[in-house]
Amino acid sequence: MQMERLILAAMWLFGFAGFLLFIPRKDWRKGILAFMMFQAIIWLCDMPSFQLGLLSAPVREFPKASHLPITIDYWFYPILFSLYYVHKKVKGSRWPRFTYFLVWVSAITLSDITLERFTDLLEYKWLTWWGMWIYIWFLFYVSQVLCNWFFKDKAVFQTERRGI
Repeated sequence: MQMERLILAAMWLFGFAGFLLFIPRKDWRKGILAFMMFQAIIWLCDMPSFQLGLLSAPVREFPKASHLPITIDYWFYPILFSLYYVHKKVKGSRWPRFTYFLVWVSAITLSDITLERFTDLLEYKWLTWWGMWIYIWFLFYVSQVLCNWFFKDKAVFQTERRGI
């Protein structure tokens, strides 16, 4: 139980540090939108997953309020997605962009599997490692599509500078 609490605290610390250090200040708006978009999508997908028993979180922050792991699902994974989204290449061939996407999804799945195997933070009930990979791929893909849609029209966000 003590190790799990330390891991959750480390996720909060690394999340703050990762956002502040690895996302340039000029891209904070994009990073915050990606963060919130991923939170919205994961909330819609995780509620049924935990209610139907596909996943469980034996050690969580609010055990009587929710079955969901708040730090993992609503802080750490959205921070990782915002880091991915801000640093992804927009231009270039499809193969390097696709590889970059697969590396991020695979790395996050590997960290999720590690949490499931060695801690009580997550427990796969009916879900396998490849099912989790597909699930994280789906979350990243849908969040990326929605963020790309939001940032498509750059003219909406341009401000006109007027001299005084």
